[in-house]
Amino acid sequence: MLTLDEAQSIVLSNVSALPAEPAGLVDALGRVLTTPVTAQVPLPPFDNSAMDGYAVVAEDTRGATPGSPRLLQIIDDIAAGVVPERTVAPGTAAQIMTGAMMPPGADAVVIVEHTRPGAPGAVEVFVPVKPGDNVRPAGEDIERGQEALSPGQVMGPGELALAAALGYVTVDVVRRPRVAIVTTGSELVEPGRELRTGAIYNSNQTLLSCRVLAAGAAVGERLHVEDDERAVEDALARCAEADMILTTGGVSVGEYDFVKAALERLGEMKFWQVRIKPGKPVAFGTVNGRPLFGLPGNPVSAMVTFELLVAPALRKMSGRTQCLPPTVQATLASGVSHKPGRREYRQAVTRSEGRGYVTDPSPKRGSAMLTSTVGANSLVVIPEESEGLKSGEQGTVIYPANGM
Repeated sequence: MLTLDEAQSIVLSNVSALPAEPAGLVDALGRVLTTPVTAQVPLPPFDNSAMDGYAVVAEDTRGATPGSPRLLQIIDDIAAGVVPERTVAPGTAAQIMTGAMMPPGADAVVIVEHTRPGAPGAVEVFVPVKPGDNVRPAGEDIERGQEALSPGQVMGPGELALAAALGYVTVDVVRRPRVAIVTTGSELVEPGRELRTGAIYNSNQTLLSCRVLAAGAAVGERLHVEDDERAVEDALARCAEADMILTTGGVSVGEYDFVKAALERLGEMKFWQVRIKPGKPVAFGTVNGRPLFGLPGNPVSAMVTFELLVAPALRKMSGRTQCLPPTVQATLASGVSHKPGRREYRQAVTRSEGRGYVTDPSPKRGSAMLTSTVGANSLVVIPEESEGLKSGEQGTVIYPANGM
């Protein structure tokens, strides 16, 4: 039986980044840039005022005090977006708004709070300024022709706002993986339908669809099939256009577990079973060159194996270089027991506290206990041979930025 590290290595060696495509700026959120974003214009594109006030010749304000202000004649009123037409000469000033273009002749801005009305058509300045004060020069942020964003950059709100400020409408980013989800099990009933005796509602479709979206991928086909060998194979065939296929159930050793058998017939099985808890009966292989994960049917097991195996694959397919889930060291707020043998991953609520982290593992450990996932944002890692972790002890915690 494989260790998790071995399984993750096999998964990542069998997936690669998807091709790039142009995407609108909002659609590019969270995706990886493949072509440099170069400044088509300097930023800012012209000298402009950083504050509301008066554009002046700085020398005119030398020695100004509240008791001995400098009186300047107002020659213009410049709003943002207006091209000033008059030159500020010594002894004059132009009223100016934040972001407005600096007029010719002016080399500084006196903020409005450091002025007061003077004689009609004039302003009194009672705080001196130096050349460049309260002025944002052209190209201060970035020069024309400079590379603003490099390939490999994950496009967050700041990166996309910068691209917009430089005039870009689209950017080239790695295509989002399209994931098909196939749940199996004759006992499952879709929510909203009558729950017959002996059946349970299908929560795995919702669970995995949400996890796929949270991972930055797109949800494709969403299918449910009963425990029937032909139905399982037909469902997998319907997912031929997907970049990845996820299934739940049918990967154990029961008489009605057909996913594992279908994978072996239609594609290539890379591994089956990993020495973890929950999630031991997880399968991975390829069908027509596309990765297929056979996740356990129990929802907590499906969630854990998604985070440990599927999410790293999606990150690599999305062009990310850091694929494995991030970990932190955290102090346990409560202890957890453990039977040695398999590495265990327990749902937990982790928070930043002081200079470190504190984590509170769920007391519920059943792989079907969905309430253990409510509010959980992390997984406490319990080593294979450990008999548990004590309250106050330091432990390793998988703590993704976007939660669990």
